[in-house]
Amino acid sequence: MQRRFLLLFLCVFLFSAFIRLYVLTQNPEGFDPTEAAFAYNAYSILQTGRDEDGRLLPLVLISTGDDKLTGYSYWQIPFIALLGLNEFSARFSTAFAGILSLLLIYFIVHEVFKNKKLALLTVFLVGISPWHLTLSRMAYDPMIALVMYLASIAAFLHWQKMLRTYALILSGFTLAWSLGTYYAVWLLLPFTLLYYAFHIFKNSGSFQSKLSQVIVIAILPLVTIGAIVLVTQGNRLNQDSTFQVHAQPLLDELIREDQHEFAPLMTRAFHNKAVFYPQMLLQSYFTNLSFDFLFLNGDKIDRRFWVPYQGVLLLWMAPFVLLGILQFWKKQSLLRNILVWGAIGVIFLGSAFSEFGSESERTLFAIPLFAIFTSFGLLFVYQQIRGRRLLLLASITLGVLLGFNVAYFNHQYYHHANVHEPWGRNYGTRALFSRLPQVAAQYEQVVIPDSLYIFYYFYNQTDPHQAWKEAESRLVQGNFLNQRLRKQVGPYVTMPIDCPRQGKKNTLYVCFGNQIPQNSQVVDVTYYRDGQPAITLLELTQEPSNEPPPKNIDYGGVGAILDANDTNFW
Repeated sequence: MQRRFLLLFLCVFLFSAFIRLYVLTQNPEGFDPTEAAFAYNAYSILQTGRDEDGRLLPLVLISTGDDKLTGYSYWQIPFIALLGLNEFSARFSTAFAGILSLLLIYFIVHEVFKNKKLALLTVFLVGISPWHLTLSRMAYDPMIALVMYLASIAAFLHWQKMLRTYALILSGFTLAWSLGTYYAVWLLLPFTLLYYAFHIFKNSGSFQSKLSQVIVIAILPLVTIGAIVLVTQGNRLNQDSTFQVHAQPLLDELIREDQHEFAPLMTRAFHNKAVFYPQMLLQSYFTNLSFDFLFLNGDKIDRRFWVPYQGVLLLWMAPFVLLGILQFWKKQSLLRNILVWGAIGVIFLGSAFSEFGSESERTLFAIPLFAIFTSFGLLFVYQQIRGRRLLLLASITLGVLLGFNVAYFNHQYYHHANVHEPWGRNYGTRALFSRLPQVAAQYEQVVIPDSLYIFYYFYNQTDPHQAWKEAESRLVQGNFLNQRLRKQVGPYVTMPIDCPRQGKKNTLYVCFGNQIPQNSQVVDVTYYRDGQPAITLLELTQEPSNEPPPKNIDYGGVGAILDANDTNFW
């Protein structure tokens, strides 16, 4: 029995590892600026101890225009040291974390519920979950934050058994790393520390001893958050908050619509932050917890993680999630129910504050809990039909349905996600920077969108000292987050727009979007697999073109030609 269980565990684990590593650099297609930014900064810190802007051992990366926590880049350092700076090493660091998280989930579920079947089934369901799988295959920070958070819980459970101080230190250290990796974890910190303190004070011993143990586990997480707040001064909260991006403009519009129709006092009574912001927050909150997000369409707002017409969970799991919730409520203690539902509530609250409203990356921490619910539901069904003739028929039926659902997800992920509206992925950047030096030799200057600077550094493995020097010269105009990016990278000038409406002759422009000046001579177009233009190389001419534009590209008027002595290129 023990050998059979071990064999089954190895099969589940190896299968989960395989589907996370299979064609890792080919799928998802394209390589995102955030992926390149984390990896290049890991490379820079490995080489010099400083990030792309020259900051020593930073807590925060101000890269590609927004504030990113550095915990993920530190995680990537050994992978880049061993495998070099490339797309595989960047994504493999996340895939490895995803695989490691499965081991931690098994340990935690087994320790908490003392049930090997429940633990193995939970790992299997997490392993095949679209939620966990898609975020294991991109070089993003949520998976590393999840691994560190799970490691903190696992270390604390180990301390409860062994009462060793090193386990408390390890728990606090990994919790601090998680907090230094992803902002969404911050909402979990108060509840996590309260949970730890509650169990510490349940043990025997003096009050001073227990208090010192709480301090040991809490000091690093609290210092980490304090240091990050001091460094960022809350900037990140303004960059993608639903209140700043969506709620406030809508509220201002409602107030304008009331002008001249109602008394100012009545307008303010109905249209104010205290009334409107909670409405927006609840709307975002229940968008995340909807059946559509969980089982049907998933993260359809943030296209980087969207799998067309596929929820973050398999549809096959839906009835067992509901049944498992009922069984969990019935069989587990009130305290355990409060902990689980409180955790789900806090996790989804973090996504509700987001600009996008629904984000699979911010809610990733909920996947082990939904897998536990599903496992409870499946085990309940098994117990009800065990020993009956119905067991074989039910097993075959459920197996076939699960196999079909998994096959459907894989079809959507490996094919349709790359073909159906794949515009959230930076397709073609690797080929662009491979070809650009040869094409650039024919022109006096090359101008690229400012967001592409990080790809130049990444694909050319640029010396960090060059990056520091170029960081000193910034564009006057900021990006969509009002962050000013580099004015020049290597031999290329940058522009804070997708495509110029005016420019110089004998200059090659790298453009995004589907609209170009009519006096353009198109050199090359890289298309997404749905036929929409991803990257267009063009130069401006004196006279408008009489030729029709390339496929799915429109002319947007005649662009002015700047004087050769003009210091501007766009």
